[in-house]
Amino acid sequence: MSDEEKIVTNNVSEEIEELIEKCIKCGMCKSICPVYHEIFEETISPRGKVLLLKNKVYDSLFYNCALCKACEQKCPAKIKLCEAFKKARQVLIDNKKETEVNKKMIKNIREVGNPLGKEPEKAKDLFCC
Repeated sequence: MSDEEKIVTNNVSEEIEELIEKCIKCGMCKSICPVYHEIFEETISPRGKVLLLKNKVYDSLFYNCALCKACEQKCPAKIKLCEAFKKARQVLIDNKKETEVNKKMIKNIREVGNPLGKEPEKAKDLFCC
């Protein structure tokens, strides 16, 4: 990996390690993950993401998480997986590695106040009730 490709994690890497150190790789999180059940790829599963984090691999795959915490409820070790994944996302953002979708959402929030880019008078159309 060249110097310009290196990811700077500051202290976040250590914080993530503390969060995931108790993982026993049982896969219980994988069994309940709605994103995994749509894509069926190990690296998309919470367990797969934990393995990436243990190897200090920060990838856009961390955006493939609904942050619904179903995995945390199923985890026998009670690991705060979503917190670890949010920290991984922050590392990506800090290193200018966010996805184009994220960039567009941020732009929309700044310009019109919501991630979908709807004008304020049409914002009520975003909600079902």
